Parts: sequence; structure tokens; C-alpha cells
Amino acid sequence: MNSRHAIHEDLFALSIGILTLSFAIVLLKQAGVLVGGVAGLALLVSQLSGWSFGLLFLGLSAPFYLMAWFRMSRSFTVKSLITVAQVSWLAETLGQSLVIQGLTPLMAGAIGGVLCGVGLLVLFRHQSSAGGFNVLALFCQERFGWRAGYLLMGLDALILLATAYFYGVATGLASALCIVLMNLVLGFNHRPGRYIAKPELAAS
Repeated sequence: MNSRHAIHEDLFALSIGILTLSFAIVLLKQAGVLVGGVAGLALLVSQLSGWSFGLLFLGLSAPFYLMAWFRMSRSFTVKSLITVAQVSWLAETLGQSLVIQGLTPLMAGAIGGVLCGVGLLVLFRHQSSAGGFNVLALFCQERFGWRAGYLLMGLDALILLATAYFYGVATGLASALCIVLMNLVLGFNHRPGRYIAKPELAAS
């Protein structure tokens, strides 16, 4: 079975993933909650410095995708670069016109975590991504033998510790909820062959 998507399918799906991720980032940013990965690091630096999230996200992601260009497929790298650029621009644009009132950190963490997971799931299924830590983790696993999963957990833990230090334990817990829910969505749904129909069902 050919699992490749047509160009129009990729464009439509990537647009959905980018919009979902951008909305989640706006929601998290307005509530002062962080997510894991490069997006979480960009949000943290943006909140501490007042710099543009979009520029930070794009700039912090660039070195990882330069690494991906030589370590992973060119198609994946190009799609990911386009995704990061679009999320950077759209999150800034939505943030200037969309204001969500009455949003508690825990509510933002729960909703934002699920939306981030769904957005990333769509991107992964169409050979794209929006975070550079995955590339770094895979490189370190191949080069130094470090476990990629443990490295990713460690990097996210550092972001959570920084969040709790600068913004308090409550915000740190809301951010932890966001990261856990995001990874649960990916863990339960992003498995090779999980949604490929059985031959007898596909023929019926």
C-alpha cells in the first residue's frame, strides 16, 4: 500500500497542523503557560525579554534544521522549515487580534497541551515537524549512544524548572500538564500502521 500523500493532501493537512499549533501557542502565551521543546524555550525567552516569539522560534529552530538537512531527508527538512516559519508568523498575527479572557493557567495547559499534540500529530503524519529538540536527540543517540527519549525528557524538565523558578510553582504545574497531555496525544496516536485498514475492510 502506498502511504505517500498527494501534494494537495499535504498542503491541506499542514495548513491544519500549523493553524492548530499557532492557536495553541497564542492560548498558552496569554495564560503565561509554557510547552516543551523549542516552542517552550522561545515562549520562555519571549516572556522574560519581551522579544518577539515568532523571531525567537524561527531563530532557535534554525540550527536544528540545518542539522536535519544533513542527517534526515531533504523533504522533511524543507517541510519543517516552512512549518516553523508559518507558525512563527501566524502565532504573532493571531496574538495581535485574538484575546481570550477568563483563561486560567490550568485550563490553558489542558487545552493547549491537547491542541499541540493534535497539531504535531498532523504534521508528523505528513512528514513535517515544528520542534528542533527531536533532531538533536536523534543525533546524540546516533553519535554518543544517549537515549533520545531520556534526553528529550531532560530538556523539557529544564524548561519546567526555569518556568517554576521565574513564574512560580502553579505556572510550572500548568506547564507540566500541557507537556504531559501533548505527549499522551502523540503517544496514543502516533504509531506506525495504527490507522491502516485491514485488507478485508479496505476491499469491502
